[in-house]
Amino acid sequence: MPGPALLTPPNTDLPAPNATAAELTRLAHSAASPRVLEAVARHPNTPVTVLGELAARYPEAVLDNPALPLLRLAHGQQIRTWPGLAVSRLAAVDAAPEWVQDLAMRHPEPQARWAVAGRARLSQERLRQLAGRGEWQLRAAVAQHPDLSAELIAQLSADAEYSVRLALSARPDLLPEVLSRLRTDPHPLIRRRLQMGR
Repeated sequence: MPGPALLTPPNTDLPAPNATAAELTRLAHSAASPRVLEAVARHPNTPVTVLGELAARYPEAVLDNPALPLLRLAHGQQIRTWPGLAVSRLAAVDAAPEWVQDLAMRHPEPQARWAVAGRARLSQERLRQLAGRGEWQLRAAVAQHPDLSAELIAQLSADAEYSVRLALSARPDLLPEVLSRLRTDPHPLIRRRLQMGR
């Protein structure tokens, strides 16, 4: 009598372990099943261009792809051309390696950098990079980050954009000298927030 494994028919819609790049490309462009597409994103033979297409919908699967570190070395230029949405979804994954954050920081589309700014855990160096960017939205996101150093808090309290200072004024951990500066801020919304909240 056959065992339980033989009674279950094999799942033939998932890519075989030895599937070729051409087969995986065809499957990625013809399959509708999320399970199949996720399997293609995890498959080590999937071409780098197809991974870039799948990264927006299956970022964890792309990051779990065992060939990704090698693809990064061999096809780094192609990875740098992945769409901003794909890079932003990859950068937003907590387990994403540091090089993915670097990729997002260098990406021409701002949404990739915004994904980095929204991460729960960031190094002080990454926070410093974001605080130095031209987009005030990034600096405002950094102003709210819980791991912000006293040095960056002081820097952002003198930011030229009032929205950054307004975001900073909501922090409960402001030092007395920063509070003093913000209480005399030229923008009335910042002064008002501090009067109401403290």
